[in-house]
Amino acid sequence: MKKEITEILKNREFDKLIKIGNIKKTLSILISFLYGDELSMFRAAEAIGYICKSIYRENPELVKETIRRMYWYMNEENGGYCMGAPIVIGEIGRVMGEDFKDFINPTASLIENSELETRYVVYSLGRIGKRILEADLNLKDKLLKLLGDPNPDTRAYTIKTIHELEIEEALPKLREMLYDETIVRIYDDGYLKEVKISDLAAQCIKSLEVGKK
Repeated sequence: MKKEITEILKNREFDKLIKIGNIKKTLSILISFLYGDELSMFRAAEAIGYICKSIYRENPELVKETIRRMYWYMNEENGGYCMGAPIVIGEIGRVMGEDFKDFINPTASLIENSELETRYVVYSLGRIGKRILEADLNLKDKLLKLLGDPNPDTRAYTIKTIHELEIEEALPKLREMLYDETIVRIYDDGYLKEVKISDLAAQCIKSLEVGKK
């Protein structure tokens, strides 16, 4: 079954995951990919989000339990931090809509956890969408600060999330980043792609300025 799921992830044919066997077993196998290479990690997280969207109406508790499981995988007591766990939460939050409200605060607070991979946390916040800004912490300011992070991958994912959340306050800093020619490799639309930070900043600026009109 794992070999079949590997092929499904490779081709991003997530609809097949609903049909290949027991959903809980499928989810467990997908979770094992969260410890693998980066591309498989992102695609497995997307696949888990797809499954959760498909089963939510008939089995909302399994979806919520999957989220709680991801929090556990980010807990030191678990004994083995899972880098892909925040991404899974973002993918599930994206499809749960208003029912994700109970998870807004604990998910947003992940940005304050220095033990986690910040770039993946930031990516997940963007996937959830603008309702993550309802959290009881000033998430906008925290994201604005990360535009100056020394890790270029974190800067890149922060730009993408600011783009998704339409944070207009970022415009002055984004204009400064038009001179940042650092090339990064980030996940976008199913693939790892190389892009200049300056190009990401330009795209974000264009979108935010249109939104202001």
